[in-house]
Amino acid sequence: MKKISFIMLGFCVVFLLSGCNSTKKEEAEPSRSVSLAPETSSSQISESTVSSASQSSSTTESSSKAQLTDAQKGRMNQAFLDWAGGRAVIGNMAVSYWFFDHGAAGRGDWYANTPDGQVQVQNNGVPGENAFPIHAIGGCVFYTSKDGSVGKQELMAGSFAANYSVKMDYSKPVSKYLLGDNGVVYELKTGNGEPVSTNTGFGEYADDGSLGSYTPTKSFQISEDQAAQEKLRELMYSY
Repeated sequence: MKKISFIMLGFCVVFLLSGCNSTKKEEAEPSRSVSLAPETSSSQISESTVSSASQSSSTTESSSKAQLTDAQKGRMNQAFLDWAGGRAVIGNMAVSYWFFDHGAAGRGDWYANTPDGQVQVQNNGVPGENAFPIHAIGGCVFYTSKDGSVGKQELMAGSFAANYSVKMDYSKPVSKYLLGDNGVVYELKTGNGEPVSTNTGFGEYADDGSLGSYTPTKSFQISEDQAAQEKLRELMYSY
């Protein structure tokens, strides 16, 4: 009887140990499968976020480059000039669209120098618009009129050779505004006793597309006129 009791006791011990090991395995296996799920989900979300950010960045860069037709540029420039007319009256000055012009010249493109690079002002195809990082939408010139007229004025008078000398008072400040298709207003401050003409601040490329010798004697700077900067951004946003 004692032998049978020991045998029965042995079976019970083996059965209990087997049950415990089975339970531990069942508890361990689910823990491994649960821990994998969050890692996979986190990785997928991270990749999705990076992809979305990349697409957003690409869209922002693309939208910052304005592609404007000549007709759109003309309307934007006229709207800016109308706005500038009111500003000129406040400052007791005159303003005209005639900020740039030239007489007989070669076949090269005309341009202005700025801190952001050259701005193409007249495209003759030499070297062509693709050679310039910025292109002019238009511009205007603020000045003091000899007859005291203020606001928008017709600055051209007499022959082209006479240029600004007929109506502009060179002894007072003169500011040329250049509107870039990058959404920036550039300004050239001159006058104050120095003669000014329609090609002041501008240069022309040589007929072979090289920089040539007719380079600007003055450079435009980013205008500190924040109202003008905001007006251009407003106009560009509308197109």
